[in-house]
Amino acid sequence: LLASRSPRRQALLQQLQINYRAVDVEVDECAKGCIMPEFYVKSMAEAKAMAALAEYRDQISSRRLLLTADTVISYAGKIIGKPESEAHFLEIMRRLSNKTHTVFTAITLVGLDDKPGSLATAKEKFVTMLSESSVTFSILPEDFIHHYWQSGEPQDKAGGYAIQGMMAGYIESIEGSYSGIMGLPLFELRKALEEFGYYLMERE
Repeated sequence: LLASRSPRRQALLQQLQINYRAVDVEVDECAKGCIMPEFYVKSMAEAKAMAALAEYRDQISSRRLLLTADTVISYAGKIIGKPESEAHFLEIMRRLSNKTHTVFTAITLVGLDDKPGSLATAKEKFVTMLSESSVTFSILPEDFIHHYWQSGEPQDKAGGYAIQGMMAGYIESIEGSYSGIMGLPLFELRKALEEFGYYLMERE
């Protein structure tokens, strides 16, 4: 059960040939300014898991897991959220131009130990993992920045860009997890699945 409607996260799950169903989950994103990015993103992934668990608990078991994820971009130790307006987006891009920033993505997997008794009393198991990557932009020309905003791609993205989209032509280098930058780190997901006894080579 994937508690996310992100098409990027769904595509990454499909890449690993994992069967899933996507559902919505709503959480209140608290103030980010004074919170360490890695702590914030893990807290958000876990908060999404708790919210989804409250709504979809009857659909989770030891064989059907709940997956949530959260991604933030950080520059100079401060979280950069999704652009709230064109002016905010331009400010973000000018700040990141010709600089290196960090992308944090946390995932939380939840399963239920439903073997001993009823589902209502089954014990929950949580596994949270963190991916940290660095992205370096080249100089971003002003005309490109304006064109990029008009394309519609940045509006719902953490940090205002998608690594697999138009911005790819201005990414000088990355260090870390490409899938993590996209929003679902597959290496960490595979490790988390193994905590529940799932291995990618197995098929039911």
